[in-house]
Amino acid sequence: MDIAILAPIPVEYRAVKAYLEDAREEAQDGQYYTVGAFRGRHHTFSVVLRETGSRNNEVALAAERIIRHYRPAIIILTGIAGGVKDARIGDVVVATQAYGYEAGKATDEGFSSRPNVLPYSPELVELARSIERAGNWRNRLSPAAASPQVFFGPIASGDQVVASSQSEAYRIIKNHYNDTLALEMESIGFARAVSAYPHIRAMNIRGISDLLDGKNAEHDAENQPRAAAHAAAFVFELLDQLDFTKLNPYYMDAKTLSKEIVAAIFPLLRLNSVRQIGKEFKQAAEGSILEIWEKVKPIFIEEIEAEDTPEEAQVAISSSLRKKLDKDKELKQQLETLLKKVEEKGGGGSKVAIKNSKNVVQGSEIKVGGDFRVGDG
Repeated sequence: MDIAILAPIPVEYRAVKAYLEDAREEAQDGQYYTVGAFRGRHHTFSVVLRETGSRNNEVALAAERIIRHYRPAIIILTGIAGGVKDARIGDVVVATQAYGYEAGKATDEGFSSRPNVLPYSPELVELARSIERAGNWRNRLSPAAASPQVFFGPIASGDQVVASSQSEAYRIIKNHYNDTLALEMESIGFARAVSAYPHIRAMNIRGISDLLDGKNAEHDAENQPRAAAHAAAFVFELLDQLDFTKLNPYYMDAKTLSKEIVAAIFPLLRLNSVRQIGKEFKQAAEGSILEIWEKVKPIFIEEIEAEDTPEEAQVAISSSLRKKLDKDKELKQQLETLLKKVEEKGGGGSKVAIKNSKNVVQGSEIKVGGDFRVGDG
């Protein structure tokens, strides 16, 4: 999966789904996801969309799950927010940082802030600045839409609805995070979750639906759909212009790299013939996978033979490989390069699911890109 998009509430979900081709529902561990495609100038992206609910903890959990199930290259949080500074209703804010404004200590003397600040992908923010300068993203809006502006800066997040500029929460934001442009209830949870995956690029794009004061049901019914549509328009203009080949490679830590390699190779193995990978593996696996296999084969064999179950073997392989990569920087660089080739070949390609084949570990399910063939004889 190339792109994962999180939309906290239904109006935001609908604005994003409108851009997807061949959208369908897919279940993973009891959670439903919308998967589809988007045709950009440089790639046709596979996109997975999840309506998360609106709280930092809910969005953090949703981000963890969508990363675990789909392993996206880019993950985007999008929807609506309240304007705090500069931006007006209908404008778009591209977050450069996430502020957790509730982090601090309450004392008799007042609130003492303990800044909770996390960044987003600088490359995606830079692409967004280019899109803002060009201005063509507004062509995706309805003809009746006014000409919204785009702002770049921090978005603050907490687990409470701030509906007044006279509230204590607003005073904390203005006193301790006074460059905040917008306010919502999801981004610090999202930023915390994705910070554990440095090889996945992340960003947060919001449309301004209110300015905190004067919120009511009638106001929301008019302005929330407009703000969500403006944010989605900017997101998909960004995807339209995104060229994966122009992005700098992200170098993984040894722990992440080992997990990615085990996830790529382990489902293709037949445990009872791991020493001699037959023609089924060679037909199924892209060339770079075979190169990875030759470099890590001794570790796989040793741990598979030492453990009783496939699950135990996976954990042991990942741990042993991580220790090896921590010591051997040259091998780590080689495997990073090969894994990137595998992902580039699979990116945007057709997906084929294989369940319970004799050529994979019993009970597993794998998804690969490109022309995947498994022979039976």
